[in-house]
Amino acid sequence: MYCSGFVTRRSIPHTNFVLGSKESPHEDRFPGRSLLFLGGPSLVEGQRYSLLRQVDDPNREDSSPKQRKKLSELGALYQEVGWVTVRSVEKGASIASFDFACDTAILGDIVVPYVEKAAVAFRSTDGPIKSFVAKRGSVSGQIVGSKDFVVLLGTGQIVYTDFGSAKGAKPGDYLFVLHGYSPSDLNKVDRASARLPKGSEPSAVSQTEFGEKNVMRSVPERVLGEILILSVTPEASTGMITRSFSEMQLGDNVEPERP
Repeated sequence: MYCSGFVTRRSIPHTNFVLGSKESPHEDRFPGRSLLFLGGPSLVEGQRYSLLRQVDDPNREDSSPKQRKKLSELGALYQEVGWVTVRSVEKGASIASFDFACDTAILGDIVVPYVEKAAVAFRSTDGPIKSFVAKRGSVSGQIVGSKDFVVLLGTGQIVYTDFGSAKGAKPGDYLFVLHGYSPSDLNKVDRASARLPKGSEPSAVSQTEFGEKNVMRSVPERVLGEILILSVTPEASTGMITRSFSEMQLGDNVEPERP
């Protein structure tokens, strides 16, 4: 939970930051249990602080229509690096122990007050789930990003969706991951296949015209798996894929689980 990251439009101050470690200048990546030097005001001896890092997707090609734009419109993406405890406050810098590490810290990582997260309960993955569900006009969203910018997704991976608290999401909720068949639901690989020439049976007699805009719009959506929501902001949610029945990708649809 404390390593999952989040997307937010809230401004996070960069006032306090990582200056280096006791091994500087010989290392520029600082593993857990290191002693770190922190810069900035208002750090208090004995207090715990979180380390954050604002990150940007290095992939310059969309996995689904407008995927990167949708992610950027939700706000800034932050990686959670871990937490530290300030051991002493000296003139010009504070000394802190790197007590819990999600990743190695680097120069400039942001130091913010630590906030305890609400616990969420995992449920059994043995319960049945329908393979297909009919489309409905409910509030829905999409997977628009993932931790470490992975494109092909499966069980255990962290994802970011545009289904935030403004749409009713809260920690502990589950979302279905759905794949639709209409043109607007197709990811990059699907769109490439859709452009290929379609085969036919020469002896078949058909009275139906399958125009490009007519194909597969009304068929049910395929259930690819489910996501447990770990944390939310008004615009977005961070979740873990707890079950996957098929490969998932950025751009797949999400909606609240159905009874």
